[in-house]
Amino acid sequence: MTTSPYRGFKEKLCTFAKGQAGIRNPFVIVAVDPALEHRTADRLGAWATGNDEPPVIDGDITVQPIWLDELLPRTKVYNLCVALGSETSPKRLEGTMQDRLAEELVREMMQNRIDEEHLAQQSHVVLLLNLGSLYPFTRASELLDELDRRNVGSTIGIPFPGDDVGGKLSFFGGDSRHYYPAHQIPGPVQEEHLQR
Repeated sequence: MTTSPYRGFKEKLCTFAKGQAGIRNPFVIVAVDPALEHRTADRLGAWATGNDEPPVIDGDITVQPIWLDELLPRTKVYNLCVALGSETSPKRLEGTMQDRLAEELVREMMQNRIDEEHLAQQSHVVLLLNLGSLYPFTRASELLDELDRRNVGSTIGIPFPGDDVGGKLSFFGGDSRHYYPAHQIPGPVQEEHLQR
């Protein structure tokens, strides 16, 4: 495997998609310098559609980017919070979002984004992009736990905006955590890793 966390992330996704077993499900996560999150997501989105960026995606593997910032306004909890607006406290709105957002995002993915046949196929890679847009309402661990609870068998990849602190990930300077059950690529992805 390469020393670039960006390349290593894509290679590990392909390895899982070819059938390697994960801790529970085939989940892969890599820290990304938050300033580079959108650029990294754009590059991964282009890779998913078959540009010539290595590694080349084998014909048996499909890769689907899901843009979390576009999915967020499609959730009922988001629309409820927007509708309530100034009628309730910001703390209460934040609590409502934190309680329900991960569940609703995964439900939306399963019902309207990922084809039913792909939900059980490890050879189908789902990239959850622009995770930072969900801060502080939900975390990668909550999304992964919800995907695991619903028995999604697709390979899941998350570029995580934050720092790799001794093998634990820190989301926007918050507490450092291990993101079980995800396989973590040592990082973070920096500017030099995105150079062609």
